[in-house]
Amino acid sequence: MIALRIGLAALFLMIAVTVQTSVLTNVAVAGVTCDLTLIVVIALALSRGPEWGAIAGFMGGLLLDVVPPADHTAGRWALSLAIAGYIAGLIRRETSGSPVGPLGVALTVVLGTAVSFFIYSATGSLLHDPSVDWGEFGVRLGIAAGYDVVGAIVVIPLVMWIMGRVQPARERRRVAP
Repeated sequence: MIALRIGLAALFLMIAVTVQTSVLTNVAVAGVTCDLTLIVVIALALSRGPEWGAIAGFMGGLLLDVVPPADHTAGRWALSLAIAGYIAGLIRRETSGSPVGPLGVALTVVLGTAVSFFIYSATGSLLHDPSVDWGEFGVRLGIAAGYDVVGAIVVIPLVMWIMGRVQPARERRRVAP
């Protein structure tokens, strides 16, 4: 059962990276698109916890770092998404594994977007990336958060539903009220 969950998580991440880098780049506003990979990472973190969130974030970020048209130092997205995934998983842990409501999911997505965007920009500044513009940070963060919340409306319930169907029966009984 664990192998199936890992395989599904890998499939979700590969689909997200592919769609994000090939389709969503065509609907960019101010150079910002929906971060579908982050949304999948948050969904996995909310369904499985902080360890899954960190690992999924690292793997999804690593894919974003190496898939063309990557034009930045490898590892920046891996670090950003790993930390955002871990934080999202902590939110699940704080709710004792019970479902996070729609407002909680939206706030988790906004927090994950802010954390990953800040870490990605900060590491870019440290590495002297000329594309980092702190003057536009707030505007780009607002656009990114808006895009991500809209994308999360469809992606997070779908991923959480599928991941919930592949857990062992003893785990389902333990979580059920």
